[in-house]
Amino acid sequence: MQALAMLTMLIDHLGIVLAPDNPWLRFVGRLAMPLYAYALVLGYARTRSFRRYAVRLAVIAALSQLPYAFALMEPDEPFEFNVVFTLLVSLAVLRLIDVCAGPAAASSATSSSPAQAAVASSPAAVPEPRAGASASRIRIARRLAVPGGIAAGGCLLLELLPFDYGAYLLLLVLIYRHAAGQVEMALHFFLNMLYIALGFPEYQMFSLLASIFVALVPEALDAIDRRVRVPRWLWRSFYPAHLAVLAAIRHFPAL
Repeated sequence: MQALAMLTMLIDHLGIVLAPDNPWLRFVGRLAMPLYAYALVLGYARTRSFRRYAVRLAVIAALSQLPYAFALMEPDEPFEFNVVFTLLVSLAVLRLIDVCAGPAAASSATSSSPAQAAVASSPAAVPEPRAGASASRIRIARRLAVPGGIAAGGCLLLELLPFDYGAYLLLLVLIYRHAAGQVEMALHFFLNMLYIALGFPEYQMFSLLASIFVALVPEALDAIDRRVRVPRWLWRSFYPAHLAVLAAIRHFPAL
C-alpha cells in the first residue's frame, strides 16, 4: 500500500508540474490521498507512541511547506497548508475522540453486527420498558455528542483555515476509522458526491477506487507491501523530497 500511495502521488504531481494538459495523470493520482488517509488510520492504531507519531507528522509537514508552495502552487495563489498538516489535524481529532469519548464510543453508531441485529429483532427478545428505552437513547445521544462535536470542530478548523483538501480529508479518515466494507465504500461515494457538488472536480470520483481496494481486496494491498517493502526513511521523506525535486524542475528547468 505504501508503494502504491507514493507512486500514485508522484504521478499526480508530475501531472500538475510537467503535463497539466494530461487528465489521466490526475485521474490516477486520485488514489493517493485516500491511501495516505488509510495509512494514517492504520498508523494511529498500531503506533506505540502517539506523541512520536504526531511529532514525525509535524516535522514532515513543516519540511514540506516550502517545497509544496514552490512545486504545486502558482505565485499569485494564497497561502495553503500542505496535506500533511491536514493529516496531522485528522490525527489529533482521532486522538481527542478516543481520549474524551473512549475508542468504542465513537464507533458504536457505525458498528452493529448482524447477530446483534437479529437478536434485537427476534420475537423472543424481551422489549425494553419505554422509560428504559428513552434513557438508553439519551445515553447514546450523549455518547455520540462528544465525538460528533470534536469531529465538527476539526472540520470547521480545516475549512476556516486554508488546509489542502480541508474537511474532506478528515471525513474520509473518520470513514476509514469507523466503517468497513460496503458501508465504507458507500460513505466515500456520498462524500465525493457532496464535495463535487461543492466544487471539487468530477474526477475526484476516481478516489473511490482506493476504498474499493481497502474494502474488497485488502489482501492485494498486503501482497504489494510484502513484495515491495518500502524503507521507513523513504516513506517518511518521500513527500518533502519529491516536492523539492519538482520545485527545482519547475523553477530551474535548465538544470
